[in-house]
Amino acid sequence: MNFWVMLYRFAWMVVIICCVIAIICVFVPRAHNYQELQRRKRSLEEGNSRLEARVRDLNDRQQRFRTDPEFVERLAREKGMAKPGETIFRFPATNAPAGVRP
Repeated sequence: MNFWVMLYRFAWMVVIICCVIAIICVFVPRAHNYQELQRRKRSLEEGNSRLEARVRDLNDRQQRFRTDPEFVERLAREKGMAKPGETIFRFPATNAPAGVRP
């Protein structure tokens, strides 16, 4: 009888170990998938935050274009535009030290 009790206990241990291994095999890949999805979510949320900041900036600039003529003039001058009758002087950028002619 002692042999049958030990065999019975051994069989239950094998069943329990098989169940634990099966559970691990099922949930470990899902845990890795979950972690990867969490990383992707954080990355996308950061991207969304950057895009939302860009949209806010563009909306602010659009509002300034509508209401601030000095802002519009400054940007136009930065792009090389001039008012009628004005003369634009452009100086070439040189990398030579002062006093040395190319």
